[in-house]
Amino acid sequence: MDTPAAADWSELPADVLGLVLLELEFPDLFRSAAVCKLWRATARDIRRLGLYSRAQTPCLLYTTAAAGPRAAVLYSLADKTTSYTVPLPDPPIAERHVVGSSHGWLVTADHRSELHLLNPATGEQLDLPPVATIEHVRPLYDDAGNLNNYKLVYYDGGGNSHRSNDDDMHTVTHPPETFREFLYLKAVVSSDPSRGDDYTVMLIHHPYLQLSFARSGDKKWTWIKMGNNECEWFEDCIYHDGVFYAQTVHGAIHAIDVVSASSSFTHRLILKPTMGELGTLYIVRTTEGDILQVLRVTEEDEGSEHKDVRTTEIGVYKVDYKKQDLDDVDDIGNNALFIGTSYSMCLPVKDYPHLMPNHIYFDDDYGYLVHRKHLRRDVGVYDYTNDTAIDVEYPQPWLNWPLAPVWITPSFTKTAKYS
Repeated sequence: MDTPAAADWSELPADVLGLVLLELEFPDLFRSAAVCKLWRATARDIRRLGLYSRAQTPCLLYTTAAAGPRAAVLYSLADKTTSYTVPLPDPPIAERHVVGSSHGWLVTADHRSELHLLNPATGEQLDLPPVATIEHVRPLYDDAGNLNNYKLVYYDGGGNSHRSNDDDMHTVTHPPETFREFLYLKAVVSSDPSRGDDYTVMLIHHPYLQLSFARSGDKKWTWIKMGNNECEWFEDCIYHDGVFYAQTVHGAIHAIDVVSASSSFTHRLILKPTMGELGTLYIVRTTEGDILQVLRVTEEDEGSEHKDVRTTEIGVYKVDYKKQDLDDVDDIGNNALFIGTSYSMCLPVKDYPHLMPNHIYFDDDYGYLVHRKHLRRDVGVYDYTNDTAIDVEYPQPWLNWPLAPVWITPSFTKTAKYS
């Protein structure tokens, strides 16, 4: 009996091949282009036309000296043996600060402290409203009309300053190139800008870690004035079903609706403060709809030459709105959590098989890096079962400053203007 001939995969019809390639994670899609001319052309067309919308396993984005200032490296958890270098538009990515990562887009601050949305997978970039439109920011010009400095004015929603009674202490002044280090803590994007114009960016910023937002098309930031006599000090924020859920350093949660009219918003307290300032606190929504508070504790590594900071403990707690309290979570099951500068999220391992269940992936928090710019970055994976943390890559290949490593879920969908 004759032996059946081996299948010639290069002869697959282009439409069938396209359907197959659309189901691949991006490392496999990139590698498929090396099979033959047909596969290379099909893979190129899928990316060029913006047809590639498969949900991706998160990657770690960082810069290296070898990649140069205008490129970043993606380390994929779906393919732990290879890193991918991606060229990016100006201003140079290695000179920017990343203050947020949501839906495949970075929120970056350039050398003038202006914010941009950047999609590393497609190279698309969108400008956000000028920094001078933030409520507490005042631009200062020299006699020739050139921007010299920015002044940050300290007051909260009740008009209170929590600084010294000396009037000079109610403001701080910084040149544009360093202002970003003292103004921004974290930015969260409500949805993927590639999928339409209806997105909102929520910004946590100084003074006192207050909130401002900008919808797509807005020319200025809108301050969320709480109007109370106590400073809230927000630390993290997530978005779900038309509402932002902003969490304070003490665990209080505010529900903020900014989706309606362009100049209005509503907010209400839905959880009273639950804990003291024991570490850094994150808010995460599970696939089942539960809200988790994740407490990350760091300590100086006495064994390191420069006293690097390392994550030593992570605790997870489930919010009980009825009791206005928290319940300990002993096991996060077949889920993986992501916390840090990136959007705080919970991913089911059944949908992301390259992730480890009951593990927490973390990166450094941008808002706290200014005090330890050139120390080792605290990036790793925490085993919630054994309470131990390991490095993602060793030795760490990335540059520490100004762009610190950040988790990102690549999005290859292109906006209408680029497709």
